[in-house]
Amino acid sequence: MDFIEAESFLDGLNRRNRESWEQTRLLGYIIAQSNSTKTLKQTDILRFPWDEEEKKDTSVTNEDMKRLRAKAKALESQLNTNKDV
Repeated sequence: MDFIEAESFLDGLNRRNRESWEQTRLLGYIIAQSNSTKTLKQTDILRFPWDEEEKKDTSVTNEDMKRLRAKAKALESQLNTNKDV
């Protein structure tokens, strides 16, 4: 097993238990919210590493769009050229 494969394997192990941990957090949130006068969030009860992952910036700049469009056109013309041969 290569290092890259080991990293993917460990990521998969973490994802396998994610649903169970989310259920645990939801139950804890429900119990805490019913006994609290404050408005709580689920992340106030338990915070997981994947909570931060979801907040990553996924915006694409105009320069990125131009570059990706040019790359797609080049790939399209290359594939069309290979079809004709």
